[in-house]
Amino acid sequence: MCVAIVLLIGMVACRDERGYSTDPSHRLTFSTDTISFDTLFTEISSATYSFLIYNRNSHDLRITDARLAGGGGSPYRINLDGMAGTSFSDITVRGGDSLFAFVEVTVDPRGYDTPFQVRDSLLFALESGTTQQVQLSAYGQDATVIRGLVVSNDTRLTARRPYLVYDSLRVDEGCTLYLDPGTRLYFNDKVEMQVYGRVEAIGTVDMPVVFRGARTDRMFSYLPYDRLSAQWGGITLHESSTDNVFVHCDIHSGTYGLRVRGNDMSHYKLVMQNSQIHNVDEDALRLTLSTASFTNSLFTNAGGHCVNILGGQATFLHCTMANFFPWNSERGAAVYISNYRADEQAIYPLFGVNFINSIITGSKDNELQGLVVEKTDSVDYSEYAQYTFTHSLINSKAEARDPDSLHFAHIVWEHKDSTAYARTNFRTIDHENFVYDFHLDSLSIARGIASAEYLDIAPYDKDELPRSASESLDAGCYQYVP
Repeated sequence: MCVAIVLLIGMVACRDERGYSTDPSHRLTFSTDTISFDTLFTEISSATYSFLIYNRNSHDLRITDARLAGGGGSPYRINLDGMAGTSFSDITVRGGDSLFAFVEVTVDPRGYDTPFQVRDSLLFALESGTTQQVQLSAYGQDATVIRGLVVSNDTRLTARRPYLVYDSLRVDEGCTLYLDPGTRLYFNDKVEMQVYGRVEAIGTVDMPVVFRGARTDRMFSYLPYDRLSAQWGGITLHESSTDNVFVHCDIHSGTYGLRVRGNDMSHYKLVMQNSQIHNVDEDALRLTLSTASFTNSLFTNAGGHCVNILGGQATFLHCTMANFFPWNSERGAAVYISNYRADEQAIYPLFGVNFINSIITGSKDNELQGLVVEKTDSVDYSEYAQYTFTHSLINSKAEARDPDSLHFAHIVWEHKDSTAYARTNFRTIDHENFVYDFHLDSLSIARGIASAEYLDIAPYDKDELPRSASESLDAGCYQYVP
């Protein structure tokens, strides 16, 4: 009898008169102890992050005080149990129950060129006097804001700070936009870059020129918005634009990639080297009646075609065209080539489109498609159907492989019965996390099939690693590295 009375007194001593536990061992638990935001542009609100606050005890707990340690001057905003503010009091968490907390942050500018950390904590004081906390962390990045910029004089953008582009970016005819190594252009939703003049974007391996969407947060914890397509518009080089240069550039996650519109093949429209266009809803590269050259470049994952050519002249040397676009099962091919436009019933002459030491592959049966008219009953169009594929890996249906064709020489034809098919050519094709690495895998059948004839033009690969005539040369933009 006495033992029972003592236990009862002990139990009462662990609650106040309202029934809340005052036992210091009765604590809250949290779904995470730290909320970490991705790098955010200053003055732009973050996405909302959430976490759960659990009472795993059988007794009710009362949060007497919950507050941001930084108080009203904190850049963070909290919503706790449906209430917004910086401090809260007298919140009950029933035994075995939980409640949600939501966190946002807006970082004030500081005039720094590099990212800076902004920290705070959310403190919880219980009836027992116990204090617990959840850490809050974000990095802010000051940016140069561009709104409807029209480049009407020669202009240079630098790597000092990223550029946040709203509305549009236009380069007028007769003007050049110079982009220094490390320049980063973050385009807002649907914003496009329209070029009537000229762009000279020259980066390096370590400091590429980057064209991407403006969202730096995540859709899910494992999925940054930067891995999603259609985060901005794309880049268009119009008919009046010539002599564009893109070296070590990274264009990704747009609605489209690069559209090149030509009508006079006497001038080079574009030279692209050691660059990539990746993960777009429509065509990654679309060439119309243009003269262009591409070396050590990567065109991957497009809802349309990775490379879409309608007429013109173009050379692709040591390039990789690989389509594993995960967002649309009706996507296009790695390469589509044509000299005929059906809606106009017009010939667009192909005056020499050549793929050399390249890879054309993807997850479908036929990654090389097109419509090339060479002859009709009354007209011979063969002079307008000049194209070749040599020393390359091509994933194509068996009926597309004509052994007598003058358009193909020294081709390794890939198909679904191959020992190493499609994705096993590359290091990483991860459709669950949307991570892709198009460096060659050790099993890749693109290894050792390239010709050394063009070493003087492309002595280094996309990573600036040397190619050597004394070693086997690999097709595609990357030389295999164990």
